[in-house]
Amino acid sequence: MNTSLDIRHRLLRGLGSFAYVQVVRIFVRLSEVPLLLGFWGAQLYGEWLILAAIPTYFSLSDGGFCIAASNDMNMRSGKGDRLGALAVFQSTSVLLALVSVAVILAMTLFTHAWPLGEWFGFQAIDTGEIDTILFLLICHVLVGFQGGLINGGYWCSGNYPLGMALTTSTQLIEFAGLVAAVAFGGGPIQAASVFLGGRVLGTILTRLILRKATPWMHYGLGAVSVAEIRHLAKPAFASLAFPVGEALNIQGMRLLVGTILGPAAAAVFVPLRTLTNLSAQAVAVITYLIHAELSFAYGSGENGLVVKLFFRSCQVAIWLSLATAGVLLPISPWVVSVWTDGAIQPDWVLFSFLLVVSCSNGVWRPAFTIPYSTNQHGKIALVYSLVYGVFPLVIAYLGLAQGGLAFAGFALLVAETVIVAYVTSVALAITHQRWSDWLAAVIHPPIFIFSFILPYGRRSVPEEGECAVRTALRK
Repeated sequence: MNTSLDIRHRLLRGLGSFAYVQVVRIFVRLSEVPLLLGFWGAQLYGEWLILAAIPTYFSLSDGGFCIAASNDMNMRSGKGDRLGALAVFQSTSVLLALVSVAVILAMTLFTHAWPLGEWFGFQAIDTGEIDTILFLLICHVLVGFQGGLINGGYWCSGNYPLGMALTTSTQLIEFAGLVAAVAFGGGPIQAASVFLGGRVLGTILTRLILRKATPWMHYGLGAVSVAEIRHLAKPAFASLAFPVGEALNIQGMRLLVGTILGPAAAAVFVPLRTLTNLSAQAVAVITYLIHAELSFAYGSGENGLVVKLFFRSCQVAIWLSLATAGVLLPISPWVVSVWTDGAIQPDWVLFSFLLVVSCSNGVWRPAFTIPYSTNQHGKIALVYSLVYGVFPLVIAYLGLAQGGLAFAGFALLVAETVIVAYVTSVALAITHQRWSDWLAAVIHPPIFIFSFILPYGRRSVPEEGECAVRTALRK
C-alpha cells in the first residue's frame, strides 16, 4: 500500500469512499423492502423487521471501546508508538471477545425466558425459529465489533478511505447473500444465516488486507494489557452518551410530538425534519473525513495542522449548510408536495426553525470532532446528553400543547444554540485558540476548496520506526 499520500490525496480518496458508502446504503435500503415484501409477504416481513430491530440495541454493548481504541491507536501511531498502538488493538480485541460471549449467554437466557412471539403476536415465525434468528443476528452484531476495531487499524496507516470502502463492501456482501437466500425460497433463518456469513467473510477479507495496509497490526496475546483497558474505559464509556443524546433528540422528539399532538402532527414533523437534515448529512461527510486526520495529527504533536483542519472544516461546513438552506428554502413547497403526494400540509414556521437548526449543525459538528477524535470527549459527554437530548424534550413538553407543532422546532433551536456555544468553546480550549480567531477564519467563503489546497503541503504517514513529526519536518 502507498503510505506516502498527502492529506489532500487522502481526503479526496475519503470523499470517493464516502460516495461509495452512500450509494450502497441507498441501494440496499431501496431494494430490501420490495425484495422481502415480494417473496415473504407483509406478515412475515413485518415479523422479520421486529426481530432484526432487537439486536441493534446490542450494538452499544461494546461500551464505546471500538471508537476509543481507534482514536488511541491512531494518536499513538502519530507519535511513532506502534507497540503501544498494538497493545491497544490486542487488548481491545480480547475484551470485545469476552463481551461477545457474555452477550450471547445473556441473550440465550432472555429468549428462552420470555415468549417474544406471544408478545408481538407472531403468526409466521414460531418460537424455536425466533431463538435461532435472534442468535444469528446478535452474532452478526458481535462480529461487527471486531470489524470496527480492524477498521481502526486502517487509520494508523492513513488508509481510512480503504477501511471505509471495505466496511461498506462487507455490507454489500451481506445483502447479496440475503438476495440469494430469499430468491431461492429461504425464510428468515436462512436470511439471518447468510447475513452473518456475509459479515464473517467481509471481516476476514478486511483483516487480510489490513496485513498489507498496516502489517504491524495483528491479533495475538503478547501485548494484551489490563492497564490499556483501564486507560480506555473513561473515553469509551463517555462515547455512549452521544448515541443516547442523538436518540433522545431525534426519536424522542418524534414520540413526544406524536403523543401530545397526535399521529397527524408527527406525520408533518418527521418529513420536514428529514428534508431540512439534508445539510446535516453533508456536514457528516466533512466530520467523518477529518476524524482520522485529526487524531493522527494531534498524536504527532502537529498542533498547527490540528488548528488548520479544525478551522477549515468549520468554514466548509458552515458555508455548505447555508448553501443547502438557500437551495431548500425556495423549492421546499414543491419538494414536500411531490414527495408526500400532497398528503400533508407543512407547517412553514416549523420548517423555518428546523432549517436554522440544521444550519447550526454546520457550526458545532466539526468542532465536536476535536474532543471526540482525541478521546477528550468525556469533558462534554454529560452536558451533551442533557442539553442535546433531554433539554429540548423538557421545553417541548412544557409548550407543545399551547404553542403547537412549531414549538417543537423552537425547543430544538434553543438546544442547538447552547450546544453551538459549549462545544465550540471546548474545541477552542483544546486547540488553544480564541473565538475571534475562529470567527475570522470561518466568516469567509471557502474558496480554497475549489483548488483542493491544504497549506501544509504533503504530509506522509510515518515510515517504519519513524515518528510523524520527524517525517513532517524533513519534508
